[in-house]
Amino acid sequence: SSPSNEDGWTHADLSAQPTGWNIDTIYGCAGHSFWCGRVDSSWIGDPNRYGYDNNWSQALQNYVDLTDAASPVMLSFVHHLNIEPGFDGAELQVLDPDESWVSIAYFSGAVPSQQGDPCAYYSVQIPDSIIAKFNPVQFRFLLTTDIQGSSADGIYPGDGWSVDSVSVVAGLSDLRFFDDFETGIGTWTVSTFPAVGDKWRIQANVPTEQLCSTNPSKVWTVTNPVTGSLTPRMDNRLITPPIFANRADQVLLTFDVYRNLPILSCFYYTLQFRTRNAGDAGWTAWIPTSSQVHYGTEREWLKQTVPLLGAGGKDSVQVLFNVKDYSAIYCGGVSTSGGTVVYFDNVAVGVIGLAPPTLVVSDQDLYQDTFRTTAFFADDNFNTPRGDSVSVRLSASRGLKSAALVYSVNGGSFSSVPLVAYGSAIPTAYSGDVPAGSYPRGTELRYYVSVTDSLDAVVTLPPDALSASHYYTATVLPAIQAASQTCSGDVAPILYVDSYGGPDGGSPTDQSLVALGARYDRYDVNAPDGLLGNGLGGAPAGDPVLWWPPTSAATLGAYSGILWDVGDRSAATLSAADQALLQQWLALPGSNRGLMMAGDNLAFDMTANGRDIGTFLSCTMGATYFRDIWENVPQDSLSPSTAGAAGTRIASEPFPIDGECPGVNRFDALLTSACAGSKARSWILYPNTLVGAVERRDSVGVVADTSRSVLLGFSLGAMPNTVRRNLLLYRTLVEEFEIPTCYVATAMENSRDAAPAARPVLYDAAPNPFNPFTSIRFSLSRPAHVRLFVFDVSGARVRSLADAPMPPGLHRLTWDGRDDRGRSAASGAYFYRLEADGVTEAKKLILLR
Repeated sequence: SSPSNEDGWTHADLSAQPTGWNIDTIYGCAGHSFWCGRVDSSWIGDPNRYGYDNNWSQALQNYVDLTDAASPVMLSFVHHLNIEPGFDGAELQVLDPDESWVSIAYFSGAVPSQQGDPCAYYSVQIPDSIIAKFNPVQFRFLLTTDIQGSSADGIYPGDGWSVDSVSVVAGLSDLRFFDDFETGIGTWTVSTFPAVGDKWRIQANVPTEQLCSTNPSKVWTVTNPVTGSLTPRMDNRLITPPIFANRADQVLLTFDVYRNLPILSCFYYTLQFRTRNAGDAGWTAWIPTSSQVHYGTEREWLKQTVPLLGAGGKDSVQVLFNVKDYSAIYCGGVSTSGGTVVYFDNVAVGVIGLAPPTLVVSDQDLYQDTFRTTAFFADDNFNTPRGDSVSVRLSASRGLKSAALVYSVNGGSFSSVPLVAYGSAIPTAYSGDVPAGSYPRGTELRYYVSVTDSLDAVVTLPPDALSASHYYTATVLPAIQAASQTCSGDVAPILYVDSYGGPDGGSPTDQSLVALGARYDRYDVNAPDGLLGNGLGGAPAGDPVLWWPPTSAATLGAYSGILWDVGDRSAATLSAADQALLQQWLALPGSNRGLMMAGDNLAFDMTANGRDIGTFLSCTMGATYFRDIWENVPQDSLSPSTAGAAGTRIASEPFPIDGECPGVNRFDALLTSACAGSKARSWILYPNTLVGAVERRDSVGVVADTSRSVLLGFSLGAMPNTVRRNLLLYRTLVEEFEIPTCYVATAMENSRDAAPAARPVLYDAAPNPFNPFTSIRFSLSRPAHVRLFVFDVSGARVRSLADAPMPPGLHRLTWDGRDDRGRSAASGAYFYRLEADGVTEAKKLILLR
C-alpha cells in the first residue's frame, strides 16, 4: 500500500513554476525594466543562458484610474521581445467585466525585428466600451509559451520579453499612469505558481462508472483524495523502476487505463521513456512516445499498447506517466476538473528479440471477391485496391530464408510463388500474385502466406493454415451452384455481403443462412472501416490510388435478395456508390427483390456523419434516424428483448439482442420516413416501443413485381440466440421477401403461434464486485410470484430481497451488503437466486469491504 510499498516506483509534482516577471537590467531597455525571463546555467542550448521556459503563462498586471477620462485613452510602452515566432505569444490585455481578458495587442518572434536595435515604442487605445463598464481599468502583459521551443530545451534560444516606461494618457495630455520601474515593484502584481502537490498513490476499489467490468485491485490513481477529481494546474509524474530490456530488437509498453478525460477539460496524460546501457554515465533525456497527448471519455477499462521506438538495443528502460493540466497551452488557461479521473493498472514492458518470424496483414491488401470475369489492372481479376497482389508485412529477426504465397484454384492442388519485397521505401512489405489470366465466374481461390526463417521456423497466415487446412478465400461471383429441384439454374438467389467480418468465412450469419435452407453467395468487403476495399459500387470516385471495378445493377439482377451486414462500426458503413447501386438494383423490373441491411450505427453514420446520398435512408429504406441509443438515459439495459411489430409476420416474436461487454453497443433508434409514407412500417420494436427496424414495401412495374427493404438498427452479430436469429432471417428473407429456399430448413421453430412464453431472465448484478451497494435486475414476461434471496457459500440465506407477486417487465432491486437483521455481511462470495414462473436461476456476487 502507498506510500511504503511501491516496489521501486517514484513520483513527483512538477506543478510549481518560477515567477517569470522580475525587475532587472539583464534584458532591459533603459536602466531597470520588467523582464519575463530567468537565468539558468543548465540551458546549454542557449548561448547566453538566459531566456524563458516551456509551458509558461506569466502575467504582469496593474490598474489605472480613468474617472472622467477623456477619449482616446492610450496605453504606451517600450519593449524588447525575442520568442519563438508563431508558437509563443506576447499580449497586452485589458479586463472586460463581461468578456474576461481582451487582447488589444499581440506580438510574436522578434521586436524590434533586428535584435541589436534598442527597444521599440508601441501605443494602443484602450476601448471606450471597456472604460465605460468599470473603473479602475485592469491591464496586464501576458507571455504564453507552448510545450517546446525555448531556452530551456535549446530548440529556440529566445531571451523573453522586456517591458519599460509604461504610461496611460487620456485625451491629449492627461497622464493617468507612468512607471519606468526605477523605484521598485509599486502596484504591479505578477503570476505565482505554487506547487499543487503530488497526488500519485496506490488505491484499491477506485470509484468508476464502467458498465462492462469492475476492477477491485490496486491501481495507480492521481485524483485529489478530497474532490475525487484531478487538480487544476497539476503536473504529476509517475516513473517506473528501471526495467532490464536485454538489448531487445523491440520494446513495447502495455497498460490498462480507465479515463474520463473530455478533450475540452484540458487534462491529458503523456508517456515518455529513457534508456541506459551498461557503462553509460547516466540515463538519456526523456523521450516522448508520441507528439500527441492522450485523452478519452470511455469510462471503461481499456488496454493501451505503445511501442517505445528508440529503446531497441538498450540494456535498460524507464517509463514516465505524466498527468497534467494543459489549459494554459490549449484552452486559454481555463480547465474543467469536475469529474475528471484517470487510473493506471497492469503496467508491463515487453520485448521482442531473436524471435520466430512474424506476419501482419492489412485486410485491404488481401485478395478480394469480385464480379469481374475479365482481367483488370495488368494481368488478372484477383486484385487488391493497391495493385495485383496480396500484401503482408513480415519480420524475421534471425534472417529470412523464404517467403511464399501458396494458392489453389477451384479446389486443385496448391502451388506457390515467391513473395517479392517492395523495396527500401517499405522494407518489411512483401507481395505475391496468382498467375495472370481471366478467371470465369464461379472461380474460387484459396490461399495462405508462408514464411521460413534461417532456423527453419515456419509461420503462416492464417496461423492454422497447415494444422487445420484453414485458408483465405476469394471468389468470382456469381458462383456456379449445383441445380436442385427447388432452385433451378446455376445461381444462388441470395447475396450475403459481409461488410464487417473480413475475408474469413464462418460467421453466425453464414450459419443462419445454411440453417434456414438458403443457397447463397458470400461477398467479402475487406477494409470496410475506411471504405478502402472492394465495395460493390466500386472504388471512391476520383481516388488517385484506390481503384476497384464497380458491379452493375444488371449483374446483381441474378439475385432476388441481398443481405448486407455492416456490424457495429460507427463510420464508413456504406459508400455513396454502394447506395446508388442498391437503389438501381431494387428498381429493376421482372422479379421480386428484397434488401435487408443490418448494423448498429448504420443510420447514425448516414445521418450524423453525412454519408447518406440524400434519398437512400429515407426513400429506399423507408427510415429516418432518431438517435444512437434506444433507451432513455441513464441507460443500463444493454441487452433488450426486441419484438416484432404488430401487423407483421414477426408480430410479438421476441428477438433478444446483446450490446454488452466487452464493447458496449447502444443500437440505433429509428422512425419511419415521410418520403416512404404509408409504404414504410415498423418491423421490430425495442421494449420502450421505439423502432428498432423499419420495412418499406413497394411494387415495380406490376403488382406481383415487388420491392422490399428492411433496415435493422443493430447488427445480426448482436443476436446471441441462434434460433431467434434464424427465425428473423427466415420470416424476413423467405416469407416476406418471397425468396424460395433450396432445401428443408433446420434449427427452426415449427410455428410462431406455438412459441412458448419467454422465461424469466436474471441479469448480472452491477457493480460486481461491489461495496457498499449492488443492483440486481430481472425481467418477467408475465405476472409471477417472485422470490429473490441472497445466500452465502455454505447455502445459508443471508438476505430476502423479494417474496411477493410482481407484474411483467424489467425489475431492479438493490442489496446494501446487509443481512436480514441489518448487520453488515463479511467480505467474500455470495449467490443471489431468482425463483419465478417455475424457473430457478442463480448468479455469483463478490462483496469487498
